[in-house]
Amino acid sequence: MPDAPHSQDPDAPPSTQPTAAPPGEQVPDTMDMREVPPGLIEGQEKASSEEEGVNEMKRTLSFFLMLCMLFSCAVVSYADGSQQNAVYELYSADGYYEDGVGNQETYTFHVPQINADTEDAEKINEEIRADFGGRVEEQFKNMDRGTSLWSQHTEWEAFWNGSQLFLLITADMNGDIIEYGAYGYDFETGKRVTNDMIFDQKGISEELYMEKLREAVSVLFDELYVPVPEGATISHDSLLEDTLSWLSVEHPAFLNRYGEIETWVEIATPAGAGKYAHLIMPFSADDDQSFDITIVGDTDLVESCPESAKPGETVTVITYDVTDGDKKISVSGADGESINWFEYQFVMPDHDVEVHVEFIGNGLA
Repeated sequence: MPDAPHSQDPDAPPSTQPTAAPPGEQVPDTMDMREVPPGLIEGQEKASSEEEGVNEMKRTLSFFLMLCMLFSCAVVSYADGSQQNAVYELYSADGYYEDGVGNQETYTFHVPQINADTEDAEKINEEIRADFGGRVEEQFKNMDRGTSLWSQHTEWEAFWNGSQLFLLITADMNGDIIEYGAYGYDFETGKRVTNDMIFDQKGISEELYMEKLREAVSVLFDELYVPVPEGATISHDSLLEDTLSWLSVEHPAFLNRYGEIETWVEIATPAGAGKYAHLIMPFSADDDQSFDITIVGDTDLVESCPESAKPGETVTVITYDVTDGDKKISVSGADGESINWFEYQFVMPDHDVEVHVEFIGNGLA
């Protein structure tokens, strides 16, 4: 579960709290989708009883309070300062509600939008409006009708990785079911951040990701599993099989506040809703998976190099100075670059590698 609703990464600049949409950004039409109760426009006949009149006043006051809150927008600054307002809120509402039969509830509705004028940003915003804006709309309609809310909380967090912004949205349903949504956007390229892009940055393959995800999910399943009665038609193995069958490499992943790959999965359960969503990190911080690094060729030119590294780690090869020629360095299955005349770096992939070092005389590399 997110630990800081609608908050940005601690490493990103502080956010501001304007009371209107960001400069140059019009308030989306969807903010005014709620139908105004007829009584607020044309006037209604006075309630036949004092109790009905009090209830009508409550609903009217609640409606106007919601309008005031809806048009306030929280904003998160873009990490490197080149974007003044990276995120604004389509809905921003916190309050207290009592339905027509006296049930009392508090609600928190914060639905983010990416403040960028690109095709990918608009597509992401449309997805967020469809996935989470609609459910908030339904709650406002329920308030107008005086009926109970089936969702009381929709909140978000922002995580930054350079120019990349990752939004994690969390929403509840009927109090005990949690739903998630993750969306990545790169302000530098103006493009959506996909799983493949994340895998490339971390130097891992789809196969390794799915392998680690299945392992992590199996462990989580066993931790959450509640034994079923003897003779039941379902079992530990059948529920685990269902859980693993729902995994997909296309399911959105994101980089969290620690720069680790995170996603959410649905764990099958013998009771209740049948399955529940849980956040999970396939590659945990204490993961001991590592691969070998072997120096080949003119090995005497290498001063130091790690013998192994984990996927996604930056490996630095330090070489000696060459005065009567030059040196050429390459890595099998990975792209690297010379940082200066004695340092060469590459991102460790998810397999063993060979670092090829070659001396070339007369400076002809």
